[in-house]
Amino acid sequence: MAQPAFTIHEEREGAVQLRKALLVYERKDRYGNPGQCHVTVHRVMSGEDGPIILSGHALTVQASTRLVRELSRQPRKGGFTPPELLYWSGDVVAWWAPPAARHIAIRNEAMGAPERGEVVPHPGLVFCVNGNKGWYVWAVRGTDRPTPQTALFQAPYLNVWQGGQICIGNVTVPSGSPVEQIEAWNRCFFGSFFTHTNAAGNLLKYPGGTYAFWRDMLDGKFSKFPEWVLKTLNTTLAKQIAAV
Repeated sequence: MAQPAFTIHEEREGAVQLRKALLVYERKDRYGNPGQCHVTVHRVMSGEDGPIILSGHALTVQASTRLVRELSRQPRKGGFTPPELLYWSGDVVAWWAPPAARHIAIRNEAMGAPERGEVVPHPGLVFCVNGNKGWYVWAVRGTDRPTPQTALFQAPYLNVWQGGQICIGNVTVPSGSPVEQIEAWNRCFFGSFFTHTNAAGNLLKYPGGTYAFWRDMLDGKFSKFPEWVLKTLNTTLAKQIAAV
């Protein structure tokens, strides 16, 4: 059997040596999904036929913190970041979609027709993707770029759970890093059909509720998004990102 090639490219001088190995033990749940993990760290010695992994011990929180800190200092490929990017750490990426008029299409008889679509004003939005764990959207007030202390509001859209997680359904989300695909993710959201409420109760504060609001929006009642309808989440951008 052919062995896969593995190389390490170091920008600094001097040879690297294999000193330790981490072994990950994973217990799957009853559905076969990844569950709890345990990690052990082992010394490695050189043998005649290659490296030998010796007995080890559990990886402590302090040791894992030092490892992450050291890896974060390693040189990595850089590049320009788009102005909409708000946060990027590992698999968690968040960006801002400023207030704008955008097309929205709703498939629900409550709109007065099986399907309706119009260009309507939208509030400022913050989107967040956490790897394959979830895609979120929250609303913000005003036109200023959000900061960590910016207050968040429930995104007033169908297909969005209370708290902001987006119900993807059968929508195909963009591949690759969201950092390089922000506009594609925006098109994926606004270009999909909004069909039903996922949150308990109303998504916003409006006489008649969520469907009455979107009927009025599609009828052109508001030339600017009425921010007074937004329901507060009683949290800030920094706190919410830390919780996803």
